Amino acid sequence: MHKSKLLFFSTLISFLLQSASIRAESLVTPPPQVKTPKICLALSGGGARGFAHVGVLKVLEEMHIPIDCIAGTSMGAVVGGLYAAGFSASEIETRLDALKLNDIALDRVERRYQPQSVREEDEQYPLGATLGLSANGVRLPAGVVQATQFLELLQNWTAHLQPDIDFDRLPIPFRTVATDLETGKMVIFTKGPLHKAIRASMAAPGVFAPIEVDGRLLSDGGLVRNLPVDIAHQMGADIVIAVNIGTPLMPRDQLQTLFNVSQQMVNILTEQNVEAQKALLGPRDILIEPQLGNISFMDFARSREAVVIGEKETHFMLQRLKEFSLPPDVYAVRHQLRLNPQLPDINIAFVDIVTNGAVPESDIRRQLNIKTGSRYKAEDINSKLAILNNARDFDSISHELVERDGEYGIRVNAYGRNWGPHFLRFGLALSSGFEGTGGFKLQVGHRRPWLTDGGLEWRNDLEFGNSLKLHTELRQPLFEREGMYLAPFAEIGQNTRNLYSGNTRIAEYNFRGDKLGLDLGFRLGEQSILGEAKLGLNFNHYRVRPKLGSILYRDENGNIVSESLPSADLEQLGLKAAIVVDQLSDASFPRNGYKFDATAFAGTSGASKRFQELAVNTTWASSIDNHSINLKLSAAGLFQSDTDIRGIGYTLGGFQQLSAYQPDQFSGNFMLYGSLTYLLRAVKFDLAGQSLFLGTSLEAGNVWNKGGDISMQSLRKSASLFAGFNSFIGPIYLGVALGQGGAKNVFFQMGRQ
Repeated sequence: MHKSKLLFFSTLISFLLQSASIRAESLVTPPPQVKTPKICLALSGGGARGFAHVGVLKVLEEMHIPIDCIAGTSMGAVVGGLYAAGFSASEIETRLDALKLNDIALDRVERRYQPQSVREEDEQYPLGATLGLSANGVRLPAGVVQATQFLELLQNWTAHLQPDIDFDRLPIPFRTVATDLETGKMVIFTKGPLHKAIRASMAAPGVFAPIEVDGRLLSDGGLVRNLPVDIAHQMGADIVIAVNIGTPLMPRDQLQTLFNVSQQMVNILTEQNVEAQKALLGPRDILIEPQLGNISFMDFARSREAVVIGEKETHFMLQRLKEFSLPPDVYAVRHQLRLNPQLPDINIAFVDIVTNGAVPESDIRRQLNIKTGSRYKAEDINSKLAILNNARDFDSISHELVERDGEYGIRVNAYGRNWGPHFLRFGLALSSGFEGTGGFKLQVGHRRPWLTDGGLEWRNDLEFGNSLKLHTELRQPLFEREGMYLAPFAEIGQNTRNLYSGNTRIAEYNFRGDKLGLDLGFRLGEQSILGEAKLGLNFNHYRVRPKLGSILYRDENGNIVSESLPSADLEQLGLKAAIVVDQLSDASFPRNGYKFDATAFAGTSGASKRFQELAVNTTWASSIDNHSINLKLSAAGLFQSDTDIRGIGYTLGGFQQLSAYQPDQFSGNFMLYGSLTYLLRAVKFDLAGQSLFLGTSLEAGNVWNKGGDISMQSLRKSASLFAGFNSFIGPIYLGVALGQGGAKNVFFQMGRQ
């Protein structure tokens, strides 16, 4: 009896436990999944037009349409890759809206973050690209833009992923394509650093430079597969949603430039492979082609507009898309079941520097100063690399996270400017005034950096036209390359200066100046982004000779006698100090910032004669919306015994130097000048990063030969109206100015006066 009761209770307990287990399992087991087709996106390339992909993704999310895989090319790889990495469409849009996309895409750097030497060269030599010169001839860089900033941005955003991740392990499996420039074959990325795969796919020929990945030189994937429908099929897609935003072919009237013809040829090749891919779409597949109108390949500033068009075009397809829409709870469960790979916090175990340029590995390592054992943060390292990129010693310098022997470290890839070693830049200046006087000046700058591992640089600047000048200089860093430097220099120059009586030109002088010196330079701020200061020993020799004109007077017999104009020679030996602090947003049309430069020179000029020279210039700019105010003040004085020698001191006249008067109309040993300029930004060219301005200036100033003549009452006044544009060949001005005593000038000015 006892045994039978025991058996009964054991059976009852077992039954109750089994029932409880069944009920518990029913609580944690998800409902049976609805069998749905595998949906894959095929996102085409098309540059800035590709932001329409974001609009498409936003609508697909709203409709709860699951995306099981993505294949993208070029800009389709950018948007598709970020989406596959776990970013939502809205998050991609928000991140992109917060950026100056034109500047990032075209590697433009705010002027105030550039080293002082770069600012000066860009102002002096605005013409075209830098040319490389070697024993093999003249060369250009591989691409107009290296897209370094865009690569850094992608790396910062995808730093949560393993560097060698299999793209099937992303939250959404992903593929992108590039073109092998040596073989012409398609390269499909299935693993590796996601940011490099995306960057390779978007290397548009002639616009963005190709990139080397795993020993292959890769360019834009659109050349071989701009709409990767077949790759979506290879990923197992049952349904392909293809989004084609390719650039349409240009009509004949736009095929008038070499660039447009070249771009048309690329577009023709691209359209051919797009049509072949569209033919692979089946009856259940969906093709979305947003009507992006005149949004061009490079219109990155119109990203928001492209997103809206993408949304609008996708809404037109709602009826066909509805059949793939999931209930909200099922869509949410599928979203939660996605893989979510996260790289854990990493301490840097080693730092490798790989360089193929002239900059030594030790110098790169010292400047980056990445400590082993420190926590890895991609954004921090990229901010250091950006400073080196701004110095323009590299075509590109980037980093990647690598694994070796079970540890993670950093590999820095520094690609030097190997299309040199000599580099040439050019500038052009033209001017014409109301009286037919004008000027012409062509400038050529030569740089030969890294003559030695110590950073020795040879710099030459040549001007010819109305003026002739050759300046040659060696710069040798003393301790650190970005620190102090020693600079011996020599300069010869010759120009013509006019002598005026009132508003009438009465003579023409030849002005010759030869200089020798040794400067000690100090860079202000990190990589001299604030400015520079110099202290040096200078020897100057000036020679002033008349070319045209003479002195006419009546002698005691009443005859008119012609006598030669006076000439002069002057030698100066002394110490010179100079400083420049430049934080203007633009050298020609500043909208904000300030600039201060000053020069002091003291020494002897001839037998027991002493002289002192001081010059100060300031500029301040501020803006509200499209309205800007510029304020300039300048003062200078040459204190020496030979104060009657004209032409050696300072000059005024010409645009923004008393605009109503002719260039260099007034000369003397003392100068005061001030101007207030209003600028209206009438048209903004986002793609070029430039603007058309309308402006007006009020100016006051004068020069005097003797200090005792200086007075505020003798200041000359000028008012001007002008239009200005900062073109790729330099600033261009056209305007009219009026001054005192009937002085007037209609002026045209291009480049630096």
